[in-house]
Amino acid sequence: MYVTEPLMVYVQAFTQWGFLMAFLYCLASTINKENKSTVYLSTLMLFSYISSGYISLLESLYLNSALYDFFTILALLTLQHFKILQRSTAFHFIIFALTINAVLALILHYDLYVLYNYEPWWYWSVYSIGVNMFDVLMILSLVLNKNLKNNG
Repeated sequence: MYVTEPLMVYVQAFTQWGFLMAFLYCLASTINKENKSTVYLSTLMLFSYISSGYISLLESLYLNSALYDFFTILALLTLQHFKILQRSTAFHFIIFALTINAVLALILHYDLYVLYNYEPWWYWSVYSIGVNMFDVLMILSLVLNKNLKNNG
């Protein structure tokens, strides 16, 4: 079963709330620690998900989603290159999950707007379940993050 548009508003609000809670948890858990990488990572994810909910860069919902995912990946890699973010389990998983989400969105855009397929089929359920599952797993990865170097 795919997520319908009216239900998607609630799913999006839950996802934004989840990233907010992950950000607050990371902020509180790194108060007396030198490494603030998870705080920066969770801040970027929170900003990305909130802005994508309110600012449409493109008219197509799915292209807009993929574009935000690619911009977020680019921002993560840029911050990591300048040593603001450290490579961690959460960092790697978020890059992976955003890539999967973007690819799923591009395929759905292709199905709807290039092939003009408006008849629900199994891929719509894969998209709905996959994107939302990866969003929840990204939130959990921020909360349960274990640094690969074990320094914080």
